[in-house]
Amino acid sequence: KWNGSHFVKTTLKEIGLVLHLNHGSLRCPTPNACDERLRIVHTTGVHEVALSYCGCSREIPRDLQLLRRGLYPATQRKVRTCVTFALLKMLHLFSLMGKVSTYDMYRSIERLTNNSGIQMPRSRYRPTMRCLVQWRHLKALKRGGRGHDTTGAAGTSEGELAILCPSCPRPGVNLPDGWAVVPKEKQFLYAAHVCMDANFRLKNHLVSNFSADPGLWDGMAYMTLRSPYEDYVLSQADAQDISTCVGFQALAKATTQNTRGLRYTGVSGAMCGRSEMVLPNSIANLQKGERYANMDYVFASAIKSTPLLLVAISYDIVCQWFINVFQRMAAWPKELQPRAGLNLRPLIPKFHEPAHLETLHEQYSFNLAEGVGLSDGECPERVWGSHNALAGSTRTMGPGTRDDVLDDNFGHWNWLKYSSMGTYVYCISTALINNSFESWQRMCAEWDADGFPKSVANPFKIPESSTSETEAHKQLDLEEAAALKAAGRAPVHKTSATSFLVMGLDLEESRYLQNWETVRSIYMPGLLQIQTDAGLNPTAIWNSNPNPEDVQLWLPSEISHDQRRAACVEDLPDMELHLRTAQCGSSLEGLRQALRIKTRMIYFKNKNVRGQRDGTRSRSIIDRVHKRAIQYVQKYRAARQAKLSLEGPGSWEETYRELHNEDIRGFASGKPKKNPARRGIWEDGHAPPEPEVTEAMNEEEDESDPELDDPNERGLPPRKKRKKGTGETRKELSWIWQTLPQTLGADEDDNVLRAEWARSRARVRRASEEVTLLREEMRRVLKSLEVKALWWDNKQDVRDNEAAELREGISAYASDQANLQRALAAAFKELWKTPLAHVDKLLEGLETTQVTVDGPDDDGDDSNAEDEPDDINT
Repeated sequence: KWNGSHFVKTTLKEIGLVLHLNHGSLRCPTPNACDERLRIVHTTGVHEVALSYCGCSREIPRDLQLLRRGLYPATQRKVRTCVTFALLKMLHLFSLMGKVSTYDMYRSIERLTNNSGIQMPRSRYRPTMRCLVQWRHLKALKRGGRGHDTTGAAGTSEGELAILCPSCPRPGVNLPDGWAVVPKEKQFLYAAHVCMDANFRLKNHLVSNFSADPGLWDGMAYMTLRSPYEDYVLSQADAQDISTCVGFQALAKATTQNTRGLRYTGVSGAMCGRSEMVLPNSIANLQKGERYANMDYVFASAIKSTPLLLVAISYDIVCQWFINVFQRMAAWPKELQPRAGLNLRPLIPKFHEPAHLETLHEQYSFNLAEGVGLSDGECPERVWGSHNALAGSTRTMGPGTRDDVLDDNFGHWNWLKYSSMGTYVYCISTALINNSFESWQRMCAEWDADGFPKSVANPFKIPESSTSETEAHKQLDLEEAAALKAAGRAPVHKTSATSFLVMGLDLEESRYLQNWETVRSIYMPGLLQIQTDAGLNPTAIWNSNPNPEDVQLWLPSEISHDQRRAACVEDLPDMELHLRTAQCGSSLEGLRQALRIKTRMIYFKNKNVRGQRDGTRSRSIIDRVHKRAIQYVQKYRAARQAKLSLEGPGSWEETYRELHNEDIRGFASGKPKKNPARRGIWEDGHAPPEPEVTEAMNEEEDESDPELDDPNERGLPPRKKRKKGTGETRKELSWIWQTLPQTLGADEDDNVLRAEWARSRARVRRASEEVTLLREEMRRVLKSLEVKALWWDNKQDVRDNEAAELREGISAYASDQANLQRALAAAFKELWKTPLAHVDKLLEGLETTQVTVDGPDDDGDDSNAEDEPDDINT
């Protein structure tokens, strides 16, 4: 508004504009004025507007008059705040796509109205939030078809608003006739893949309560129905969760014990292991940590009423959780009891599996389990990664609103997966593309057919044949006693030669020198002469090294080969060699175990620990494990150096190699990559280095189909090329994880070959299963979309008793949704045409593939076979 010198802001109300509702652009003959304090919140700001309700013969309820004008009232009675549909759509989409805080969005709307800081409009944040909460719920009800049912929102059953995975097998929907009687080797095609995990980021403070904030979605979508779930968890409050696997419990307790001020410490959930979609009623709040009771209820909700024969369950601690799961099932609620005869297959996700103990853990490996294809079981991590950004806003929400927001965001995640199923399967499908083996094949077949826990021989495990330090001590004691008896000689000292050497090895670590000098003079009588010839005075040695840890012990390995004959009693150097060999093996095993524990702890810390206090506490625990690993490294290096001095160079160095710092890394870690250094400049006084030719520039280009390799031709986003060093068949293991015994007989050789052959066989079978699974999932997706389209068609004429305009809207919406399902099916089918042809070729090739020990890996690329440490040169 011009005031004579400049424009000043004004309102539509001040310039005389009055909006007449229920009359289009016309005026109502008998208008009723609205509240003069009415404010309309729009995408352009908070506006003062004068409204007039219709009061003539065409009058309808006032809330309907506002809704038909695209205005959502914050209350049903004295309306003082309305939010436009345009703003609600924007707030809803921004909160889903960008996880943007609604409070920050509203503050931005206020600043659009007046950014001067004076004459700011009165806050309408709470009414706006109330409108958005209702908007989310109404959208979910509409998309779930509840508006087409006469019972409306009140008749919504548990999980009905969840978007179901179209690729999951559902009898009566997308499975063929006779699916339940297929041969056993084909049952994996009709198995469910369930992945479970917990998330400790999505905490909730003790803000408000369920009486004041009950929520609108309770049990309708992805969150469990609150009352039955909490009653069950409360009934299991005294149950003990015991772990005998990898030692991460100390870290878990240290970071979850402080629950003061928290209503929930996080959430647990179950997802489809193939499509990564969240399953209905499978997200539950954690009252205090990741307990079996919480995970049991989540799993039971995920598989309830399933008529399938096989369920593959992936969980990072399934080796512990699964032990007594059938005993705990007896306490599950009756409505969640699984079908009798259901076959469960426990698995550990690929990234988590190396951090566990090795004992019989091959039965939990995705790489070795039958019927899982190339699944990795890590889909919960990807789901949590997309939703961790909600932690900041949901932490201080009321309990009901928080659950509604989580339901809404998980629904959005599922819709993105649902609508992009064609692109997802397309990218995966285009990326795929005998002598003494009979007994090994039989061994692998028996392993695959055995149930859990497996009791048959493990074809993937090489039997341990290296000697431990304790066993070496016993063996040398027996040999020494037998030698003395055969020679008819008495022991020269009450401390045997073996005990003398063991004492020396212990001194390397403990540095306790009592009685050492006396016993050493018995078994190394010539040492004093050697020290004298070298001009060394034992007393001077002590005076020059006042610290016990700096005193040289003068073991046989610390003197030359020629001097050992004169200084040592018979066979003493050979005894030390035997002990040093055992010490090398035990040191490596201790180092591997320390690295397993450290890997697990670091993963737990990065995933769940936030804040300086908890971070420092967990870091101190990890540092203790790190110091233990350093001790094993020092022990191994000392033992290897002594063995080299005693035995000299030889083939044993292929087993016990020199341990460099870059070799000390976890099982799941690839070889460290050197980051490119900063290029110098002339100002530094040095000429810039010439750019190096990278290895990638010298590699030959892969032969491929240009139609498949150019995703932009199909309107898809560009795909990243697969990098080296990723996955089971491409990562470069440190040699410490591949160490074999020094001497192998014929049986040991066969064990090594058998284990590698079994793993090669498993890689080929997983690739073949992945191809078959993808083809079956393509068929199931198309069938599910067809069934969903027919479901919407049947919703068009379900409410014949309603007004004509309402019946028209109901029919139009149902027709639009049915057309959407058919459009998705047509797009997916067209997208999959070329990959399906390549799948047929790949299947034909796999049927004739001969499994060899050092053949190509599962993706058919053997160009970098020399980088594969798991392949044994036979």
